[in-house]
Amino acid sequence: MENNIFSKYIKLIMKATQLLAEIRENLKDYPIEYLRNKVTDDRYKDPLTKSLAKYNSEAWDEIFALNITEDYEIKDGVVENIKNDIDFYFDTYAGGDEETREFTKYISLYLALMAKRPLHPVGESPAKDQVFLENGEYKCKTRIMSIKDENSLCRYCVCKNAGFSFGF
Repeated sequence: MENNIFSKYIKLIMKATQLLAEIRENLKDYPIEYLRNKVTDDRYKDPLTKSLAKYNSEAWDEIFALNITEDYEIKDGVVENIKNDIDFYFDTYAGGDEETREFTKYISLYLALMAKRPLHPVGESPAKDQVFLENGEYKCKTRIMSIKDENSLCRYCVCKNAGFSFGF
């Protein structure tokens, strides 16, 4: 009987090294150079596209350079919830690009649960950027509204609400 209780507990917790290995396995074949090239390619005019490409390709680099010296526990249920919520988002809003879905899923797991950084690029100006650092805290202008969306990833993001004073 004790083994069954212990086995159930083990399934609820995973080590950070296990999650990192899963993330690496699922990102290793992603064409990262394509994403890196978006940063400097003049065909991509949208500053958000360029910013996301830079932020996510830098996160990809961190993932493959990371060496966890002190392992820690991550709730497996949170990992599964993030995966399911990203699947919901892509099924509902973004169509069937499986490669982008999986990339987004594993970059988001890394940013939210390991790097403890925002899921969106961090800007420098509270006046013009959606996500910014203020007094040592990440703030997001859209979180206050977006967190209400069904299966919102804002629930996992480290950002705090920037509030209505930033232009809502």
